Amino acid sequence: MKKSASYLLWFLFTVITFFLLIYTYALLFPLKLDEQQQQITLYDCNGDVLYESNFGENSEWVTLEEIPQNIQDAFVIVEDKRFYHHFGFDPIRLAKAAQHNLFSSGTLQGGSTITQQFAKKLFLTNEQTFSRKIEEFFYAVRLEMHYSKQDILEGYLNTLYFGHGINGIKEASSYFFGKDMDDLTNAELAMLVGIVNGPGAYSPYLHYEQACQRQQTILQVFKEQGFLSSAEYEAALKEKLVLIDHANDTNLDDIRSYYIDMVLQELSAMNLNADHLIVQTYFDPDASQALYQGIQEEMSENSEMQISAVIYAPFTNHVIAMAGGTSYTLTQYNRAYYSKRQIASTIKPLLYYCALRNGFTPSTTFISQPTTFHLDNDETYAPGNYGDLYPYREISMINAIGISDNIYAVKTHLFLGEETLQQALAQYGIQAQANASLALGSVNMSSYELGSIYNSFASEGLYAAPQLIKRIESGEDLLYQDDTQMKQLLHRDETLILSQLLTATYDQKNKTYAYPSMLGSVPHVQTAVKSGTSDWDSLVAGYNPQYTLVIWSGYDDNRILNSTDQTHAKKIFQNTFEHLYEDRNGPWYLPSDAIEEKKVDPVSGEPSSSGSTYWYLRDQ
Repeated sequence: MKKSASYLLWFLFTVITFFLLIYTYALLFPLKLDEQQQQITLYDCNGDVLYESNFGENSEWVTLEEIPQNIQDAFVIVEDKRFYHHFGFDPIRLAKAAQHNLFSSGTLQGGSTITQQFAKKLFLTNEQTFSRKIEEFFYAVRLEMHYSKQDILEGYLNTLYFGHGINGIKEASSYFFGKDMDDLTNAELAMLVGIVNGPGAYSPYLHYEQACQRQQTILQVFKEQGFLSSAEYEAALKEKLVLIDHANDTNLDDIRSYYIDMVLQELSAMNLNADHLIVQTYFDPDASQALYQGIQEEMSENSEMQISAVIYAPFTNHVIAMAGGTSYTLTQYNRAYYSKRQIASTIKPLLYYCALRNGFTPSTTFISQPTTFHLDNDETYAPGNYGDLYPYREISMINAIGISDNIYAVKTHLFLGEETLQQALAQYGIQAQANASLALGSVNMSSYELGSIYNSFASEGLYAAPQLIKRIESGEDLLYQDDTQMKQLLHRDETLILSQLLTATYDQKNKTYAYPSMLGSVPHVQTAVKSGTSDWDSLVAGYNPQYTLVIWSGYDDNRILNSTDQTHAKKIFQNTFEHLYEDRNGPWYLPSDAIEEKKVDPVSGEPSSSGSTYWYLRDQ
């Protein structure tokens, strides 16, 4: 018994010491909240305002005195009822959330206080990692040590995200109900309080019944906490909500918020000391709108699948549009940048570029049949084609690309040497293990990273690290200018040949044991495109001289994809390019003087007057 008491005392001593150290650190290292309150204005590539921070001259920021007391009380009651009594985190709330999550199969509860939520909004990203939660805790403690509860609550209520690109309680009151804050009814206030817990789940524009159920739960909490009398509670339950109709709003592109978040994150990392930052970005609203429409036309609001996508402008290093999910309102986590997934067969074009550089031609053949490879380390490797189907004959590189033949890819990879593809990836800053399976995409990348590789193909071999920001000014001071120069990373002729090769994925003459991988999902303008599929990931990467587009689709929990799941990325690619080129006229590349066009049978690679046109180096 004495031993147990001793252990308990040591545990308590350790915990108390730990928290004393944390709060001492917080006291010695204050956060400069005023530096976070810079006025930031982002402009798109056309010079139009893309975003203005809450601290701008025309912003929706309101002081705490301007926010009605009932609104302040309502959010505290629901989100953090011990807000005025804790020092940044609430151990009671945290313990109850942990207990609920451990023993409940329903919706997971969070333990974040108002201070933690505000700290996350100010200083952190939407990256979903344990380390980010630890950072959130430290920032919250530092806020509590140096700012009043009133300062924190004011910031919180002005930066709350309500979905649909709406931040802050003042803007939300207007957007949802067309009212000033003072005029909100109890029923309307309960709806707004309910939304912030999950805009994607509780927005009345997306899930009306679910939002109303959440509102009723909030009203019950209001009653239990004495915020409403029984009569006020009953009246609020019976009130019919009248929402503002936004069906005819001109801008319904909410994925642009992923791009805005990325730019704001980069600005934060630059730590620029200026009151007002004027930031010119490479964001293209037309490209973003086309991508958003392409996603919305394919993905159901109730789908658990997620999307990430990036659009680059070829012959530049400019990222011009981005989607980190199906909708920013539904999920603010930016999968396009943070989520690294297996890229599968989308790696093959880089492999075949290496082969072209090493003397292969589009007509080079290998036999494709079940094969066990004996490797240098005395191990064996036996890859298979999709569906375990094989042509049992020699096929050309054209055909191998078109139907995504795995045996041909591995033979090419081993013929060149496993280090060849590894070194090619390293040129882009991608570290991968040199092994036989690398030819089939056994390397994880984000859509952002994969897009930069395909953009070098689209740029005839030119490459520079991706950029979102063009220029930053403050008053008359130039603080940053993107002066990155594109360099010739890949050889132009082989890259042009590769681009023409990547039309084989929808060449109807390329059918053998399987149809070309993009047949039926090709847009009405010519593109170079390659798909890739693993058990958990479906990707499409393609381009023309004006746009490079990479799309990933899959489940956050690595659920195995069914046959329908595997079609979404292809259809989004098709939809997006068709929105980009509604007039059906798109550019294509011109062969250099060192390249000649040949008509060949795409399966055998042999000359054929009734074949398809592909490009070759002269004298090959």
